[in-house]
Amino acid sequence: MRLYRDADHHIPALAAPPVLVAGHPSAPVTLTASNVPLRVVLLGTGDPLNHERAQASLAVQCLEGAEGAERETILIDTSRGTILLGQLHAAGIALARIRHVFISHRHFDHAGGLAPLLVALSALPAATVTVYAPPITMTALHDLLAMSIPGVEEWLGPRLCWRTLVPGQAVAAGRAIVTSFAVAHGMEYVGFRVDTGGVTLTVSADTRPCPALVKYAEGADLLIHEAYGLDTVVAEAHRFGHATAADAGRAACAAGVRRLVLTHVCSSLHANPTALVDEAKSVFAGPVTLARDLDVVDVRTALNARGR
Repeated sequence: MRLYRDADHHIPALAAPPVLVAGHPSAPVTLTASNVPLRVVLLGTGDPLNHERAQASLAVQCLEGAEGAERETILIDTSRGTILLGQLHAAGIALARIRHVFISHRHFDHAGGLAPLLVALSALPAATVTVYAPPITMTALHDLLAMSIPGVEEWLGPRLCWRTLVPGQAVAAGRAIVTSFAVAHGMEYVGFRVDTGGVTLTVSADTRPCPALVKYAEGADLLIHEAYGLDTVVAEAHRFGHATAADAGRAACAAGVRRLVLTHVCSSLHANPTALVDEAKSVFAGPVTLARDLDVVDVRTALNARGR
């Protein structure tokens, strides 16, 4: 797994230690689809009031071909407003590639970018998309569209499909299998487990510590977990249905994941980024990174991560 800062993947930032080829201790593994079946683009990594970052959204790309060309793109959450469209453009993700959109819940910083996205897709004749959400959230999304951009569902017509999620039941999204699971945020809310190409990604979404998260993150190659703040504000975090950086580390440790990325963070005025990472590391022995907007994470299979 390796993180990059820019969309064309040339400038390394927050890089994980090099992955070595067996028998060649200084040679890094080449990132091709054969050993990087999954790519995650962190489009928005801030909490709802973070003015330094875009709000919650990430893109999941299942890779194919010798050059690692992307196939269909899966979005998990849609940030807010037109911010999502700007982040997709900055990341070099073509709108026509977005075929699956999973919404975790109905808060504005997770669902607010859906309407502009659908309007943009309606102008692309070849674009088709399926929106997935749990039942109450699904109703709220239809209401939001009817209020903010009436007619957009008709503009897309049969190119727009809706699928209601049932926690614990897997759905096929292109080459990936996505399983939603209920988490503890004080309202209807789901996290996601994504399995494809022999690797697993788990996304906590917003949640206080809960057994379901550990269950669905078990053995994951990558856990993307929110970090409301430090354990000094643990009571406040849990009261609002959130988790601290230490909670994220404890979940990663209990689930036996390979790597932890912290996201959904508040402004640096309220939480020191280095302190968040250090706190998670104090309870989780694996690699920990604080996400930044437009970071890219390539997820290898465990076999290829060992260079064999």
